[in-house]
Amino acid sequence: MSDIWIISDEKPGHLNQSLGLVEALIALKPQIKRQVISVSDARRSLFSTHSKPSLIISAGSGTQLINALLALRYRVPNVLLMKPNYPQSLFSLLLIPEHDQVPPSERVVLTKGALNRMKPAVKEVGSSLVLVGGPSKHVKWQDKLVIDAIDTLISSTESNCIKVATSRRTPKTLLSELAANEKVELIQPESVAQDWLPNTLATTERVWATSDSVSMVYEALTAGCAVSLISLESNPNSRTQRGMQMLLADGIVDNSLERSHNLTNTPLAEANRCAEIILERGWL
Repeated sequence: MSDIWIISDEKPGHLNQSLGLVEALIALKPQIKRQVISVSDARRSLFSTHSKPSLIISAGSGTQLINALLALRYRVPNVLLMKPNYPQSLFSLLLIPEHDQVPPSERVVLTKGALNRMKPAVKEVGSSLVLVGGPSKHVKWQDKLVIDAIDTLISSTESNCIKVATSRRTPKTLLSELAANEKVELIQPESVAQDWLPNTLATTERVWATSDSVSMVYEALTAGCAVSLISLESNPNSRTQRGMQMLLADGIVDNSLERSHNLTNTPLAEANRCAEIILERGWL
């Protein structure tokens, strides 16, 4: 029997959120057992005589309805890690990023960004990394702005060289410029193992990230990095860029291109905070 069922729509980002929460629960209560089940298997469970879980957790629009139905079927509490498309009353707890601007309540807990699985480690003194995303519906992308920011960072580093990790969205034009710069150590997704970035963030002190790279910003903060944004112009009504502005307003990140900073390296432990709330409610 599993204490927790994680319903997965098989999208890595959504599963990452659920696992971040469940791993935090297990860290606090190691005897907890968990099981990941697909949406199709979850539907079949509606008509089976399986041993029931103690708690159901999911993220992603495609998991919302089956999450609610299973909770009703087995009469157990359920958690959804997003703003719901259905009435809030169908969920025992909603963990919703604050940039979605949903009023908090006993049922709604606001989080800084989406939960993730990052865990901080001992930092390598003086280590730094630049995270570069690419065009998205949330920002007005500018290659030149990013190149100028990286040039400024290079000029301020003692080694006169800097690590830059790109994403699959990074434009080829920008990749070509970075590859031609002998002062840039370029790391592309296809050239490293899947766990390279989380392992690297765990031990990195200082991170600069383009403001479109929302997930990476929150993961770097959770890893205990001091994070500054390379800010691109936001498109109107972007929820994710609203979240970046909230981090700036709270002093959690800044826009500085200086190595020295007044930021805290205290990890953003949102998964731990949410796990404590669940245990306080006596559901496990």
